[in-house]
Amino acid sequence: MRRALVLPVGLLLLASPVQGMQSGGIETFAAETLFDQGTRVSLTSITERKNDLYSGSHRTSNPNRLKYDEQRYVLGIDYGLRPDVTLSFLLPHVTKRSQSRTQTLRSSGVGDAAVLGKFRLLKDNWKQSSFQVSFVGGVETPTGTTSARDKGIRLPVPMQPGRGAWNPFVALSTTLNRNRLRYDAVAFFKVNTEGSQDFEKGDFASFEVDAAYRFLHNKYPGPTASARIGLQWRYDGRDSVSGNSLGDSGGTALLLRPGLGWHPTPATDVSLKLDIPLRQHVNGTQLALDNRIFLAVGLRF
Repeated sequence: MRRALVLPVGLLLLASPVQGMQSGGIETFAAETLFDQGTRVSLTSITERKNDLYSGSHRTSNPNRLKYDEQRYVLGIDYGLRPDVTLSFLLPHVTKRSQSRTQTLRSSGVGDAAVLGKFRLLKDNWKQSSFQVSFVGGVETPTGTTSARDKGIRLPVPMQPGRGAWNPFVALSTTLNRNRLRYDAVAFFKVNTEGSQDFEKGDFASFEVDAAYRFLHNKYPGPTASARIGLQWRYDGRDSVSGNSLGDSGGTALLLRPGLGWHPTPATDVSLKLDIPLRQHVNGTQLALDNRIFLAVGLRF
């Protein structure tokens, strides 16, 4: 039974969402900060599917019919400590399922919580426009489940809801608003450390740019809505176990990220976003992303 678990799990080492456990929330990494003493509570649903096996940059045969699905619900809490400082807490609940021709593995439980702070470095306002720059720093904490079992056998870390490691991350973000247009850019880097079962996820980096147009704009407090399109480049380093690098892990990807935002009231945020791969390159042979769907609802007060 132990050997039967190795094959499907060993090819799922790119199974984490784009920014790992700290994915979720609303505008968590945007340069705009929450208002002074304000609070926002959000719930984000993240659905991810991987059905195609890749070798390098090309799709390859999948005789074992390997598949991977993940559903993540993330509770987010943001607090405006000052007009230029926002503190955030993200707590995920994760359900994972991997399938092959001969077996199905499942796990479910609390994921690793993330705590972070956003510090606005610059804000410049002019007529119907503004420009902001912020620094974000935080850490994933080893609070998630790392002992999930299937058929009585402890699952490898890629199938666990948590990783059991302290993973610090930083980001630098900019936001430019001009009339009904908005432009965002985010550079992100995370250092992953060794956690449960001597497993160490490879370090992660990404760079994203996007643009949004507010196509619906009613006089305050009327509803507003916007359409967004963006590109994200991401890099995942090779994973390791007990210091030994794993060949079928890590890679790069270029994602198209369309989305919609809706504010039915000034205090309500609704966001829908898709991740659609334009190009993926994996090290060795791995399952690669088919699509990822984000749906978030938030309330500010």
